[in-house]
Amino acid sequence: MNYLFLDVYKEAHYRISKDTAGGYGTSNDLGDGIFGSVASRVIKKSIFWPNLSFAQLLQQLVSQGHHCRYKRVGENCDIPILDGIDAILICSSIVCFETEIKWLNAISSFFLKPIIMCGTFISKTPLTLPDNCIILSGNYELIDLKIFQDPSLIFGLKDNELVFGKDTDAANQLVTIRWGENGLPIPKNALISGQKAFLPVIFNRGCPYSCSEYCTYPTTQGRKVFSPSIDNTIKNLKELASLYPGAHVVFRDPVFSIDIKQAKDLLGEIVNSDLDLEFSAELHLRNLDEEFIKLASKAKFTTLKFGIESAFEHIRKSVKRISVDNDEQFHKISLLKRNNIKSVGMFILAQPSDTYETCIGTIEYSKALSLNIAQYSVFTPYPGTATYKFMESEITAKQFENFNQYQLVYQHKTLSQKQVRQLLEKAYMSFALSRAAKFWT
Repeated sequence: MNYLFLDVYKEAHYRISKDTAGGYGTSNDLGDGIFGSVASRVIKKSIFWPNLSFAQLLQQLVSQGHHCRYKRVGENCDIPILDGIDAILICSSIVCFETEIKWLNAISSFFLKPIIMCGTFISKTPLTLPDNCIILSGNYELIDLKIFQDPSLIFGLKDNELVFGKDTDAANQLVTIRWGENGLPIPKNALISGQKAFLPVIFNRGCPYSCSEYCTYPTTQGRKVFSPSIDNTIKNLKELASLYPGAHVVFRDPVFSIDIKQAKDLLGEIVNSDLDLEFSAELHLRNLDEEFIKLASKAKFTTLKFGIESAFEHIRKSVKRISVDNDEQFHKISLLKRNNIKSVGMFILAQPSDTYETCIGTIEYSKALSLNIAQYSVFTPYPGTATYKFMESEITAKQFENFNQYQLVYQHKTLSQKQVRQLLEKAYMSFALSRAAKFWT
């Protein structure tokens, strides 16, 4: 079969990533002033990779002998030639939703073969799909590939949606993505690693934490944690090291160390395998101890990323965010620094209990920590989460594309959209200046 994997993006001066927020996506729109605008453009030019589930499904089908081609298109691009295409798969997100739907409607008006929307968010909308369209949601890269022998087999199902996601055996069967083939661009991070390949992989899927109230990972991947075997993961990492020697591998798990014993076992096997790779991951500070940090350093983990969200415990608790206290945050970040691992702290401004003063306090707190990088975003009640249901009457955004973690999309009690955008600009600029000052002193 001949499949076209179509990845649609709206026109923007900032980076749009459909692989973040559990596949809902985010946009690095860092502010409206000179600093935020320039920084946004730099980040856009420095790094891109498509949604990992989308790329993984393409590679799975290629491994089965199907002909697949990835094509990234912009808002105003011409529709690719579709002669000989048996089905089109479109990567669905929230950050490009309206643009993706324009493409879907345009294509479905003359392409009468199957069109498959890949991603969970679209299933959370009241949208009526064309008759020849179906949704793949959840961990859809784990789908039984037999169904793609004849795409017409997937139609006629209840609600036109297939939901996948809780099969460890299927995760063990995933093949290594061949970046640079079939139109898939080799991901690179020019800002951090120059021309080195910067490759995303997944070990754990799913997250049971209480911050599922507002986080989309449990919505898309499920609350039950499952993962392939360590042996299978090492096998795939060895293949990546052979294909892309010296590459940087980014673990895209919701929480890499959610099972800390399992994570330590994996780190030990990475050390023993002496792979020509370096690594980074996102995790939770509560699942981080000195033994883990030392193992990570030996395994050539250069960066660990974690959410801190707010400097104030009462604000964290107001959204059911589980976190270690501030003293422990200082301690664990210092441990990372002593073991030569860079730290990236993530902060959320304009949470429902925030005021202008607490946002400033969080920004100042982020500068006091020994972080290498701070990432600031805006609290976003995502459709499909409990927070959205609770706050639905307060939503002010007119387009789903504004749900990008960098815009205020609800009526805040004390903060305006303009103030929030100014806080973002202030946060990024003041953190950058504080790090520059430390570098020169």
